Amino acid sequence: MRLCFPKRWLNRTFCYVGIFGLVFQGTAAIHAWWNQIPIDYFWPLLLAPVLCLASGLMPLLQLQKEP
Repeated sequence: MRLCFPKRWLNRTFCYVGIFGLVFQGTAAIHAWWNQIPIDYFWPLLLAPVLCLASGLMPLLQLQKEP
């Protein structure tokens, strides 16, 4: 199974949403750590962006099949 950035618009959108979600969650975690705000259940919050990224990158999970 080969991972490559998709060409179809729906798969590419899932990749962009996943990347944005991971960057946002990372920034929020750094902000919370810096301001000493406790975050309960941080790891499950990463599940949605990782699933979006996986559904855009992995051919088995893609909604639009790549040529």
